[in-house]
Parts: sequence; structure tokens; C-alpha cells
Amino acid sequence: MNIDEIKDTLNVKACAVMPQIKKLKDMDIIVQKGNVYELSDIGEVIVEKMLPLTSLLDVFDGNKDYWSKHDRSPIPLHLIKKMDMLGKCNLDEPDLDHLFEFPRHLRDKLNSSKTVTSFYSYFCPDCPAIQATCAKNGAEVHLILDEKVHSRLKNDFEEEYNVLLDNKVSLYIYAGKLRPSSFMVADTFMMLKLFGKDGEFDHRKIMSFTPTALEWGNELAQYYIERSKKIN
Repeated sequence: MNIDEIKDTLNVKACAVMPQIKKLKDMDIIVQKGNVYELSDIGEVIVEKMLPLTSLLDVFDGNKDYWSKHDRSPIPLHLIKKMDMLGKCNLDEPDLDHLFEFPRHLRDKLNSSKTVTSFYSYFCPDCPAIQATCAKNGAEVHLILDEKVHSRLKNDFEEEYNVLLDNKVSLYIYAGKLRPSSFMVADTFMMLKLFGKDGEFDHRKIMSFTPTALEWGNELAQYYIERSKKIN
């Protein structure tokens, strides 16, 4: 970029940016060719290494206490190492009147999704209707459940359960000890809920809307699908 493009991009005046450009030139991180500045070979390496770090900092920005006080062991190591893919995360904290309800601002996004993958270690009262609606809307639905959760869904929500079966929803039973509280990956968002470090239930959840977060969420889903028994 030339100096005018740099000023416009950073929304600063030349007097603010020129001293920084001089420092970067002196460090051989950028080079000047005519009136254009570009990264040197070392500068390109630094930026390539820096971007995952800035993305990782975005993950923890405003959410540090959630990640530090919850059990992260259900997240496999290869995905822990790629947590920068989550990008900017939001912490959803439902009020007391809506603790078990699906976030209202995500309902339209969910109902228009073509693919929905969910995992539940606990019984969510909204779960049967949510999954049945997605299936009736033509979405490809994958549902991974604890055996007790599946049993209650089958016995207490027979109508919704039959909708799932009629619409060829992929049902899985997960029996492993290490497990998140729940997660959901749709076309435009990913939600993750973890248990506390002592196994306590927490209604709060982490949400992200970046394409790389969806990729990360789908990898997490595939990890649990491969360790579950398919029953439909």
C-alpha cells in the first residue's frame, strides 16, 4: 500500500503512522519500493505466525473466566490446539425465566439451516421440538444423545421422536465418560456448553458465527459421532 491507502485503512493521519512505518523499516519487517510499502520475507513470516495468536486472543476476549472455570477435557487435544479457529466468541447468559429455552435470536438461523448437528448430555425440554422442526424443514439432522436422554425422548416425546424417525434423522448414542454438556453446529453458528470443573451444570454457553468456528464445531461433532453408536 502507499501511505494514503495505509492512512485510510487505519483511519489515522500521516504524522501518526510514519514513525511506526520507520520502526518497521528499520527492523526490516517492511520494505519500501517507490511510494509503496510491503512486507519483507521476514515480515510475511511474522504476520503468518501472528494471525493465529490474534485469533486465539479473540476467543478468550471477555470469556477468559468461562474457559478457565469449566472442564475443557471433553474437547480433544487436536481441537484444543486449533481453538484460534473459533475466532470472536460471545458468552450467552440466559435470564432466570429462559434458562432452558433455545436463544430466541438464533431461532430463524436454525430454522433455515440445511444441516444441524447437536449433542446433549442432559435433557433439554426444547430439544424434541427443535430437532423435529429442523427435520420437517428438510434439514439434515444429526443428533447425539446420552442413553438416558435418548430414553426420555423416546418415551416421553413419542410424537416428536416419530417425526425424527420419519424424516431419517441420524440418531447416535454416546456412552463415553468424557463429554461436554451440549453443543450445536448449524449453517451459520456454533454453540458449546461445558460443565464446570467439578461437574456442575451451567446454563451459559459460548457462541461463534465465523466460518472457521463452524469448521471447528463440525470437527468436534465428527469426533463424537465416531465414538457413538448409530441407532437410526
